[in-house]
Amino acid sequence: MKASGHVMRGDGFRRNFYGRAEPSKYSIASTIEHFLLCAAVFTSPANILRLDFFYFTLSDFLFLLCFALAALRGGINIHPLGKVSTAVWTFGLSMLVIGLTVSSMIGPDPSRGIAFGAQYFFAYYFVLVLIGGRSLDELVSLAKVYVLSMCLMCVHGMYVVNVLNERNTVYVSGAGRFQGFVERENACAALMAFTAPLLLLLVAAGRLSRIYLFIGLPILAYGVMLTGSNSGLMALTFGVAVFALVGITVRRVVIGLTVGLAIVALSGDWMTDYLPDVFQKRVLGAIETGDLSQAGTFDDRMELIHEAVQYADRTMFVGVGADQYRKLSSFEKPVHNVYLLLWMEGGAISVLGFIVMTLASFGPAVVALRTPGGLPFAICIFTNIVAFMMLVNAFTHVYGRFWSVPVILSVALACAHNARYVEQSR
Repeated sequence: MKASGHVMRGDGFRRNFYGRAEPSKYSIASTIEHFLLCAAVFTSPANILRLDFFYFTLSDFLFLLCFALAALRGGINIHPLGKVSTAVWTFGLSMLVIGLTVSSMIGPDPSRGIAFGAQYFFAYYFVLVLIGGRSLDELVSLAKVYVLSMCLMCVHGMYVVNVLNERNTVYVSGAGRFQGFVERENACAALMAFTAPLLLLLVAAGRLSRIYLFIGLPILAYGVMLTGSNSGLMALTFGVAVFALVGITVRRVVIGLTVGLAIVALSGDWMTDYLPDVFQKRVLGAIETGDLSQAGTFDDRMELIHEAVQYADRTMFVGVGADQYRKLSSFEKPVHNVYLLLWMEGGAISVLGFIVMTLASFGPAVVALRTPGGLPFAICIFTNIVAFMMLVNAFTHVYGRFWSVPVILSVALACAHNARYVEQSR
């Protein structure tokens, strides 16, 4: 007997649309929970949909609803990355939060420490236990939803930049750089860079047809160009290159060299004309000349970094408190380097905690390398975590859920693959 997409079994259980046996009274709640989680992941890049007086987005609200349903049916997994990796991740996150909170308690504004600590906890633990620990089928559907969301944002960028010619709007900066629903040009490009390995993983694992790769990857690449982000372009290139090198063969090398030489031979001023103007001004010039001073605000950020380094020895054990460094800086701005900013505001314990938490992601990658079919999952973790650790050198605090969702998705997919292999081996 079929009911609501579920198949009833004689033992009082029925299988949901993922094939998992569940008590019938929980099946509807499980289905609703999954669709809420899909909606939360889909809207996670939409940083624009948030409250004005407190950082709380539509995606956060959907995550909370999902958590409520999961808690009611006992579906919270407190070891989403496995016991060891989850313990290391949580330990690192605790160091980060404790450093910021304690430094803020000693500093001029304790409330900022509590607020920032709560934001980091929500982004890197609350979201982790909601996304992690699920079946591979569920996580694949979440990854597909995320890839779709980012591709749609890129298409929207093509429309507002190339068709409407918007400037100085909520979606496009005054310089003509696409900000997307993230409202930040470089962060928008970073999310596109994180999406490419997820798309490549889905195709490599046989969860998506290759046609979607040929459609989606150019869309993401053009989206990065619309943002005019050097860091985003490098991260995207890195992710695609690693996947390409892993699957390299003599035939692919010959094809790649042939295509590459053809592009070089045919590229000229006529081809450059088809690239976004902002990409030509901010990125292409720096690539052609090798002069980083042409790469946007590179020099300005280096001045902020040099200033922060001079203060580093003063905040070894206790920082100046969350959101307080801008008051110390002569530029009255936070340093655009999350490692230095955490050091300044939370002390060395905070930045060490951030590094420990991030490195915990490699545990599932190592396990995936040892399982049949686990290579693309391991490569996805490697590319996105390395890209994340590199990109945050150019950003301030990264507690926005638009940062944590693609990172956690990459790790959770490998964990689910590892768990499925263990189950099948029994």
